Amino acid sequence: PRPTLGAMSDGYTIDGATFWARLGRLYQLWEEGRGKEGPWARLDALVVDTGKYDEDAMYLKSATLQQWLFALELPETVLVFTQGLVYALCSPKKGQILEQLLGSKPPGAPAGLLVVQRNKADKDAANYADLLGKVKGSRDGKVVGMLLKEQPQGEAAAAFRAAVAASGLEQADAGAAISDLLAAKEPAELALVAKAAKLSARLLAQHVQPSLEDLIDEGNITKTHADLAADIEDFVASKELLSKLKLKEEISDPSNVDVCYTPIIQSGGQFSLKVDAQSDDRPLHDSVITVSLGARYRSYCSNVGRTFFINPTKAQEREYALALEAQAAAVGALKAGAQAADAYKAAAAVVEAKNSRLLGQLTKNVGFGTGLEFREAAYVLNAKNARPVRAGMTFVVSVGFEGLENDRAKSGRGRGYAVFVSDTVVVEEGGAKVLTDACPKAWKDVSYSIDEEEEPRAGGKENKPKGAGPSVEVTGRTRHRNQQAQHQAVDESLREHQTELEAQVVEDALRRLDRGAGRQDGRPRAALTEVPVAYPSPDSFPREALPNQVFVDPKAEAVLVPIFGTMVPFHISTIKNVSKSEDSSNKYTYLRINFNAPGQGLVQTKEAGAAVAERFKALDSLREVTLRARDPQNLNKAFRLIKELRNRVQRRDKEEDEKKDLVQQEALRMLSGQKVYRLRDVNMRPHPSGRKSAGTLELQANGVRYTSNKGERVDITFRNVRNCFFQPATKEVLVLLHFHLHNGIMVGKKKQKDIQFYVEVMEQSYALDQGRRGGYDPDELEEEQRERALRNRMNTEFQNFAKRIEEQAKDLEFDIPYRELGFNGVPHKTTAFVMPTVNALVELIEPPWLVVNIADIEIVHFERVVFGLKNFDIVIVFKDIARDPIHINTVDMASLDSIKTWLDSCNIKFYEGTANLHWPAIMKTIREDPRGFYEGDAWRFLDLGAKDSEDDESESEPESEFQPTSDEGEEEEDSEDEDDDEDFDEEESSEAEGSLDSDESSGKDWEELERDAVKEDRKKGDERPKAGKGKTRRPDDDSASDGDSEEDRRKKKKK
Repeated sequence: PRPTLGAMSDGYTIDGATFWARLGRLYQLWEEGRGKEGPWARLDALVVDTGKYDEDAMYLKSATLQQWLFALELPETVLVFTQGLVYALCSPKKGQILEQLLGSKPPGAPAGLLVVQRNKADKDAANYADLLGKVKGSRDGKVVGMLLKEQPQGEAAAAFRAAVAASGLEQADAGAAISDLLAAKEPAELALVAKAAKLSARLLAQHVQPSLEDLIDEGNITKTHADLAADIEDFVASKELLSKLKLKEEISDPSNVDVCYTPIIQSGGQFSLKVDAQSDDRPLHDSVITVSLGARYRSYCSNVGRTFFINPTKAQEREYALALEAQAAAVGALKAGAQAADAYKAAAAVVEAKNSRLLGQLTKNVGFGTGLEFREAAYVLNAKNARPVRAGMTFVVSVGFEGLENDRAKSGRGRGYAVFVSDTVVVEEGGAKVLTDACPKAWKDVSYSIDEEEEPRAGGKENKPKGAGPSVEVTGRTRHRNQQAQHQAVDESLREHQTELEAQVVEDALRRLDRGAGRQDGRPRAALTEVPVAYPSPDSFPREALPNQVFVDPKAEAVLVPIFGTMVPFHISTIKNVSKSEDSSNKYTYLRINFNAPGQGLVQTKEAGAAVAERFKALDSLREVTLRARDPQNLNKAFRLIKELRNRVQRRDKEEDEKKDLVQQEALRMLSGQKVYRLRDVNMRPHPSGRKSAGTLELQANGVRYTSNKGERVDITFRNVRNCFFQPATKEVLVLLHFHLHNGIMVGKKKQKDIQFYVEVMEQSYALDQGRRGGYDPDELEEEQRERALRNRMNTEFQNFAKRIEEQAKDLEFDIPYRELGFNGVPHKTTAFVMPTVNALVELIEPPWLVVNIADIEIVHFERVVFGLKNFDIVIVFKDIARDPIHINTVDMASLDSIKTWLDSCNIKFYEGTANLHWPAIMKTIREDPRGFYEGDAWRFLDLGAKDSEDDESESEPESEFQPTSDEGEEEEDSEDEDDDEDFDEEESSEAEGSLDSDESSGKDWEELERDAVKEDRKKGDERPKAGKGKTRRPDDDSASDGDSEEDRRKKKKK
């Protein structure tokens, strides 16, 4: 928020010395500029008038000049600068503040100050006439400088503008003169700009960039650009901003920190490098990401922008290097006495010399002046600006290429991209200095290579270590064959019960459908939405709205659009999106507003306006409105305000949706007259305030209450608890109590169904540079004993507290995970240890947690069960077909048998297959016709591949142990070709093992051993017929063996 008189106390004082010094600077420039070519040449007087305070109207020159002189804004005030005297027409309260300056006027001041109070009786008619008379008496009295591009709001401001128009004075735009006044900063101002620049740089480097890295590493690309920008704004407004960025010592007053604009985050093929670009509602794309943000400190602005490349190409690296070189050239050209155009010319010269093809993609300017105004239009760094550069000026230097294409992109959204880099600089006597260098921009700091590990090429060889011979592969095959036999034995023992469970699954599903327990499409029905009302009647329209101009009313959440001369209000929820463009000649600016209209698939969206539009689909509807204007100021402002209002309303509606289906818990009843059991110094996840803080967990009459050290409270009643778990710190660093709820509760601003209380029993990390201490180090032994004692004590305290909860709740029982049945897998994005309990399958250490109730599971499918792979995947399908299946990936094959046995003991049907299935398509088919699915083959299609594989394997097994089956022969042949050149039978493999020792003792490496083994095999192959696939046979019968009959050969050839 900007400093205004309304926000100040009655005792607010203005720095008199600063005011009179800056007023003297204004009159000095004015005097020096008269009679010369420049913005001050024709001005006989200067008038700066302001209207009512508008929070959304940022960077007005009138407000900027007031902040520069008084360090606050004075709404509805008229400042008239004449020769020798400054008149201030304002309210009595403002007058009292300004009159403080009269006592500090220094001798020799070029002008005095006279405060004139407003007169409500005649609506200041006499005051206006008197002030305009003073203007006519100043210098030649013909030309008055005013901020003609501004339109002050309010009746008083309009009346003053009308009086000036009727006075006969010539009005000249004074915007360039004020820009000239504010361009060169004083040392105190430069210090504020430097702090703002440091804040911007650290915000991007220490918060935004790590956040983007985490999202990309986790594969979380569902967040939109607008959501990410809102997160940045929320972080800037948070109390921990300065502490997290380590700026508390330099910036002591966080209330004076703000953003210059909503951060701009772009990716996925659509980029705009203009200063008024917006973060759209498309999800983040992991290809090329541009980020631009600006921080303000005590109203002084700064900016920094970077481009981040994921899996970049060499061409992108060269283009980025060229952008850095061009930016360095532009910064180097900003010297005292140079022209503003020299910066653009220097950058363009570098691009033309190094890669002329990119000159057309270079931005139309390479920056602009900045300060109290974020973008000083008079000092844009383009090819035509001849204004001189002076020491003390601050600039945002931005160089970028847009409209670039990556021919090697893996997706359409990754094809188009832009390259952009931006920094804040200050012009000193010796040249320009970069103020945002705390945000690195070297190629190694902005590029990431995160491609998945490449698969071995077909026919290629593994990179085996030296000294390893063929016996390693033969032993592996033997292990896989034994492992396969073990798995088959387990399946055989469970087959009968699993067959019974398959029939039971279908029977239970049909019974649920008969009871109407679920809907066919599996989606919740859209609730009827009330029709939003912006204004109850036309009398409620805001008076500030001007005819034939778009007006955005944040209070009513409405947009007033002129249609055929009539102001028509539209509630913001009826607006689908808004876009702005210019024609090729830049003569007109167009604003296009698209509305939610029925018949466009809008019922699938979550927007209230879309649901309302669908309700009135029988009526005529307005789909879009396009407005055109010569002066883009109003449309630009409307475009920005509509976007901001729409984002704000959407965020609010999202929070309300979180609370909409929130089931109110019963009130927590306090224990009276009894001892209250407590667990002290425990932590809670998720944290109530977003920050880790210890607290106390209390057992009350019908639930538990957690109170943090900051006073935040979270209540959980026993009736709302579905599952509760106690997990001791056996091999983890945490001992915890976990509550899985029936209905989510609000923790902070989000609804949570899982609440956890824990204590760390040892440090999760330690310094690696401390060196390894001896095995009999007494300090180390003592430290281990303390950790063991703490672990045992906390395990006991948590277990006792869990028992007291069970005694108090009567119908609650804490589950303890079975560690011996646990297995490592990837339930979300990282590897975690998943463990079964009596009632659920859980992972409670790494959030987001996994809690799957056994009663909710319909079937489990094991994918990638190929006995040669080390890992397989688990898919858990729920009885509620509206829920998406849960995947637990990369589970060790050694855990397969124990998981199957546990599932069978829980009466859960499981299937297995060799490939990963497309479960969204499968679930969509089931949801469309669940009854037809269960009355048909149901889940038996999951078992078809396994049955075929078993049948083929049983037929081919007597011929050769290593011969591939007819279905998998090609795949097995390819994998074996990667390992060695010929097959071995058991006798040959033993001979190879016997000869290996002598070869190894002679010092041969792996490649030499492999060549010798191949030669030996070929020599033996010439002496007797080969078993297995035999590569020396004719090409049309490579799957036949010599012992087969002619009929068997024909059958195999046909397969």
